[in-house]
Amino acid sequence: MTRFLEFLVSLLIVVVIFVVIGLFLPSKRFYTYSIETNRPMSTVNDLFNGFSRFRDWNPLLRYDKHAKSELSGPPMGVGATFNYQSKDKIIGNGKWEIVESVPGEKVKYRLTNDSRGSDKSMTIRLARSGQRNQNVRITQEYRVNYGWDIAGRYAGLYVNRNVGDDIKRGLDKFSGLLATVPKFDYSQHPGGFSIVDVPSVDVLTVSTTSPRNNDAIALAMNNQIAWIKKVMDANGLVANGPLRIVTNEFTSDAYAFDVVQPVRRATAPEGAPAGEKMSLKLEGPVSYDQVPARKAAFTTYTGPAPGLPRVRDLLRAWALTHGSDTADRPYEEYIGGVATMTAEDAQFKVYWPLK
Repeated sequence: MTRFLEFLVSLLIVVVIFVVIGLFLPSKRFYTYSIETNRPMSTVNDLFNGFSRFRDWNPLLRYDKHAKSELSGPPMGVGATFNYQSKDKIIGNGKWEIVESVPGEKVKYRLTNDSRGSDKSMTIRLARSGQRNQNVRITQEYRVNYGWDIAGRYAGLYVNRNVGDDIKRGLDKFSGLLATVPKFDYSQHPGGFSIVDVPSVDVLTVSTTSPRNNDAIALAMNNQIAWIKKVMDANGLVANGPLRIVTNEFTSDAYAFDVVQPVRRATAPEGAPAGEKMSLKLEGPVSYDQVPARKAAFTTYTGPAPGLPRVRDLLRAWALTHGSDTADRPYEEYIGGVATMTAEDAQFKVYWPLK
């Protein structure tokens, strides 16, 4: 009996010491880590301001390849939410929700999970840095409040190791993700960007290569258009949309491209999608094919055609940043035809097919 009482007293002393020490431990914890990148602010901000590429950089679900995730709310900005479920106890269930977004300054997430503590948040702070402020400094901050949860205060002793290691790992992966995105600032492009559905279409195509000279390129285009027009007339076809130029290769000396004309039977309604393959009489270098329906990143451009290569790069950078991988080759619709392609007010629709 005496020994039992001694055990209870010892246990009580241990509990009291545990509680007293816990009361002197911080009720709130804070951790921060920073990296720097030379990528445009628009790219960095947009990757954090939504969850389309979240799993590509955040290590949250790395322990469980079978973990389920779902996006809800708007695609970007306040209200965008990443929900997850995992049978792994280390991960559990929870969500990240954007609760504050200031472009070029910060993105704040509210964290809901099974770990101890309340008022958990993760904040990404962005600031210009480097020579001529061309770089972006990324600082990730974690905050948690344990209140009077004594066990939670002890758990806070390991925040730097548990949460801190994940933050470092995540920002390192984020830096790697940035390296896959072309270094082009699309934020100032006036055409805007979107993902569109492109319908299936019958096309006549001629491949060609030209020196990188405006007059030479225009001549090459017109020569191939003449072949296409000949085939159209011989088969009772009419244009089913603007002329397309598909880029194959763009070097310092030469431009390799396809001249593509969407076509339809003269009796078919304008804009009609491709139906059964047509039996056509082809001549010269002209080939016939059907382009299937697909999704594409899309923008518009007004200006001379030599500006199109940069617009294509802007479009690809935007698509990758917003969670869409490009595929195949980009192309433009020449709204005013070849005759106006070097004019200051020439108009183009620019597409890049997506996987």
